[in-house]
Amino acid sequence: MAPENLTPDDPDARKLADLEERLKKARGPEPVRKKSEVSGLDMAYRLIAELVAAVLVGMGLGWGMDWLFGTQPVFLIVMMLFGIVAGIMAVFRTAHEMQRRDETKR
Repeated sequence: MAPENLTPDDPDARKLADLEERLKKARGPEPVRKKSEVSGLDMAYRLIAELVAAVLVGMGLGWGMDWLFGTQPVFLIVMMLFGIVAGIMAVFRTAHEMQRRDETKR
């Protein structure tokens, strides 16, 4: 994998190819990661995304209802609280599902 400005018979290109081969041998085979493996960071992002999405949907619905009915922050606050509760419930449900799936793998 020589740079484009080097020809294959250039001594630098051969040295570079030799170096790449030695690095591959030194590193050994690359570990194969199964698609079913989920890292802790993946789970954290999923849980946070569910919580944030629920709060944002609740706030959006509240804002829309306030705009529709002409009440200022009443529905925004109420629906935001419903969104927080729904988000926390979704996080607990998802965490329980992940834990159950992890236990069945063992």
